[in-house]
Amino acid sequence: MWNTEKHELCRPACLICEDEEVQQKMTQQLEEQVGIPIDIEAAENRASEDVVADREAKLAEKLEAMKKRKSKLVDPLQYELSIQSQDLSGYVPAFGWESTPPTAQQKKDLEKRGINPDAVESAGKAEQILRAVAQRQQSGLATPKQIRCLEKYGFQHVGGWKFDAAKNLINRIAANGWRVPNSITASEYIPEG
Repeated sequence: MWNTEKHELCRPACLICEDEEVQQKMTQQLEEQVGIPIDIEAAENRASEDVVADREAKLAEKLEAMKKRKSKLVDPLQYELSIQSQDLSGYVPAFGWESTPPTAQQKKDLEKRGINPDAVESAGKAEQILRAVAQRQQSGLATPKQIRCLEKYGFQHVGGWKFDAAKNLINRIAANGWRVPNSITASEYIPEG
């Protein structure tokens, strides 16, 4: 009783397809062509090609999304140079756990704070970067995303700027159609306060 809910009928695709995804695609295509004589081997080949094409399209879509997402993140080395941190640039793992790859949580936290986690080679380095970002946040200094944004426009030493100064300048640039206002020379600009 109620076995029809647990089991499906055996279809031609079940007999010749090794991959379940190809099997489902072939069954779907055969159902669309009811009443037409079909060569099941040709149908399997077509279903297999369609599945591969679908997989490639999904992968290309994911890669494009990752590319856009990663372009918004700051490279850790760029961040180290921007904030002129000796602790980060001269970091050498001291304990065994520090040389292991970053944990999933560390990667998530780095990305959330605007740092590209794929460029961080060890758990110890990830911990140092996260600690530096937290200390800078408590001190009211510019965030990694602000630093990246302003350096992209040619501003210098943004790592030493206050959060509010960076925010105000980014708002001015945004209000000017994402162009630096004519009254500002990016390479010479020093924020007030």
